[in-house]
Amino acid sequence: MNTVKEIIKKLVDELPETKTGQAIDFLLYLKNKPEQDLTMSLKEEEEIWALIENDERISSNEVKKELDLD
Repeated sequence: MNTVKEIIKKLVDELPETKTGQAIDFLLYLKNKPEQDLTMSLKEEEEIWALIENDERISSNEVKKELDLD
């Protein structure tokens, strides 16, 4: 198994039960999204990591707006 998948499995194992649903939702989103739709700018990536590190929440409507899905 490659290192990336090992890291992901380790992170999932360390997640508290209260966050596993969010992890599943995100992984399903990644799995079902075409590869070209998953690319983002460095600025967008930094903004997302800042939200993750601060454990901030945004609504699904805000996510759609940020990803230009409307």
